[in-house]
Amino acid sequence: MTTVRERLKALSIELPDLGPPRYAYEATSRWGDVLYVSGQISRTASGEVLLGRLGEDATPADGVLAARTAALNLLARIEQSIGLEQARVLKLNAWAASAPDFVDQPTVIDGASHLLIDVLGDHGRHARTALPTQALPQGALVELDATVAVLG
Repeated sequence: MTTVRERLKALSIELPDLGPPRYAYEATSRWGDVLYVSGQISRTASGEVLLGRLGEDATPADGVLAARTAALNLLARIEQSIGLEQARVLKLNAWAASAPDFVDQPTVIDGASHLLIDVLGDHGRHARTALPTQALPQGALVELDATVAVLG
């Protein structure tokens, strides 16, 4: 049985070192055995926000990369709070900045879902909502939040 750390290493993934939120909220909130992870945008480890709107100035491939980037931030927040070995993702909520006629948000958000499964194995499998939106904070292409079961 491989550990989460072994999977991260095998995938050549390093989680970003995230500081505290910029605004008046907590990055995570725990109630009993449930952890709520606040929205994580498509900001890279270097601080660059992956911007755009699907169907306008961003392609589905751009969106998949943005979804994976936001998922890395989500995983980093979980690691900071409870440790990834103690986590099972129950629900992923996703928003993709989209032009009015772009309707393939589920394919874009699969970038995040696949990453969660690749890193957490069966504990990364989740229920999900993938919605379009006109705009996201800081012009981000994707934002994710999650509900996580705390194991053990």
